[in-house]
Amino acid sequence: MNQPATGLFPVRQAALRPMPQGVRGALVREVSPHPGDILRATWHPTPAARRDRLGPGALLLAWTPTPSGGMDVTAHLGLHTVDVTLATWPNLHGDWSTTVHPTVYEALALHAALRFATKALSCAHQGDG
Repeated sequence: MNQPATGLFPVRQAALRPMPQGVRGALVREVSPHPGDILRATWHPTPAARRDRLGPGALLLAWTPTPSGGMDVTAHLGLHTVDVTLATWPNLHGDWSTTVHPTVYEALALHAALRFATKALSCAHQGDG
């Protein structure tokens, strides 16, 4: 079996093909605030155990071909205690990365803001003691 490259790649380049064997999906590493702009990822290997989690703030895109030639795309978001399905886009055709870009950007930005607010509250609470 050919191992997929582990380096950073534009999702746009991978969006038209099925995911390589042995990967769970594409772990988003860089996203631009401009719709349809940069969305880069690395391949995330299939976990050895079902309980392997993404980790807080990690966003994984997974896709499978549909009979009509499109792709069913799913975004998974790692939270502190669990991974959740963030969104699904059925039967997307062509370069679907531009369709999922706004949701990916907003989810990652919201998660970062909530993490910052949580740390700020924790620091403020420690200062009260």
